[in-house]
Amino acid sequence: MKLQITQLNSRTLNFEYNVKQAKSILKNANEDVMTIFPELALSGSPLYETVLYDNVSKQALASAESLCNERKSCIVGMPLHNGNEKLNALLFIVKGEVIDAATKRNLTAFDRSFAKGNGFETARYENETIAFGFETDFEEFAAKGEKVDVVICVANNVFEVNKQQETINKFIPAVRKMACKFVYVNRCGAEGQFVFNGGSFVLNEKGNLCDELPLFEEETKIVDTNRLKLFTQSPKAKIEKMYHAVILGLRDYFIKNNISKAVLGLSGGIDSALVAKLAVDAIGKENVTGVLMPSEYSTDHSVKDALDLVNNLQIKHFIIPIKPLYDTALSSLNEVFANTQRGLAEENIQARLRCMVLMGVANKTGALLLNTSNKSEAAAGYGTLYGDTSGGIGLIGDMYKKDVWEMAKWLNRNGVVIPENSITKAPSAELSYGQKDSDSLPEYSLLDEILTLHLEGKMDREQILVKGYDSQTVDKVLHLLKINEWKRHQCCPCIKLSSHTFGIDRLMPVS
Repeated sequence: MKLQITQLNSRTLNFEYNVKQAKSILKNANEDVMTIFPELALSGSPLYETVLYDNVSKQALASAESLCNERKSCIVGMPLHNGNEKLNALLFIVKGEVIDAATKRNLTAFDRSFAKGNGFETARYENETIAFGFETDFEEFAAKGEKVDVVICVANNVFEVNKQQETINKFIPAVRKMACKFVYVNRCGAEGQFVFNGGSFVLNEKGNLCDELPLFEEETKIVDTNRLKLFTQSPKAKIEKMYHAVILGLRDYFIKNNISKAVLGLSGGIDSALVAKLAVDAIGKENVTGVLMPSEYSTDHSVKDALDLVNNLQIKHFIIPIKPLYDTALSSLNEVFANTQRGLAEENIQARLRCMVLMGVANKTGALLLNTSNKSEAAAGYGTLYGDTSGGIGLIGDMYKKDVWEMAKWLNRNGVVIPENSITKAPSAELSYGQKDSDSLPEYSLLDEILTLHLEGKMDREQILVKGYDSQTVDKVLHLLKINEWKRHQCCPCIKLSSHTFGIDRLMPVS
């Protein structure tokens, strides 16, 4: 049996675009090929409450009819209106005729407006029995012990740095027990914060990997299930996968929201330097503008490091000192601030003035402001609300500081792009003379270890202490994490890279 696996990059609710892409793939397929599209390929996803509106169902049905007119065979995902119920469905189409449909039973957060379906279905095709359905329903189907020749499992699997191999491994025992061929088709592309990484794969009856499509790339490939051969993987390193996920996530965010330009503040530090480099790689240097906003507390090397980065990346830049704005702000607040010691209020004014400048540039030039906060800072609340926490999308908001340093070094592996001093110098917000991040936080290496154990490892205080960490440090980190939940609720979205992304996976009470 010849199956054409398609990692389609759908656009949410852009039925015309999605059908056009699907048709172009079907046109190139021979009559004896069954094309497999990902979950909700005709509508894109996540759909959330949009499926409650009748026009979405009508457009989905019209799209399916248009696809059937190609008179080709395929399995394609779409929202299906069945009476009063809205279902996440897979149509089994043979030479333009719909002969069966599977509807998703075990729903996810993406499916919250869908009703429960019936799960996997079976159909005859090319003298073989095919079971087809959704990834979340496979376990229930496998438990039935039904004898089939091929299982086709479709997904909208969201990228997490260790997830691809985990996904492959979780299917192997069931496939061996069922002694059938297994085809897994995952979407590629991004929607908002979510990156769908592709990585579709094929297993033989023994659970051996026989093919794997690339991560982070739209790809179409024909697989003959009667001529499977063992496949040798070439896995990407963690940082490389994170890099490609961010590039795909940002590029699609811009394309699908009709945005062409980006602006960001350049401090001379590692975070903004990495974000600038990622933005250039994703949308092109001609579309990225950096803004240097030195104050009286900025060091000479910070300005030099930022200018070196600008020259290395060859991006447009502005230098807009904030001291005049800062002096005016302090003068206006003199009655309130009189006879008080300089402190957090004065520091935060600078960060918010920088945001005002950046939003001014963004609005005037039609650009999107890129956020430059990392996960370590977000966890500890080390950022100014409506200041450096602002932006349309965060590129490194799901990267710990250790990941930021590692990625910067990886990007410099073939020559310096990010200035070495930005990587090696002590991090500082430079809102006061001689200020360093370590004045307020534990060293990042220690902070990241404790956060990783607590967030990704789900360890509580006592379990972390057993690992040998100092109790005062652990208490400080967990305290900072707890008291800054309110702040994270107001921060901009970031591209999901881990199993524990703020605002998506960690949903905690504010108080």
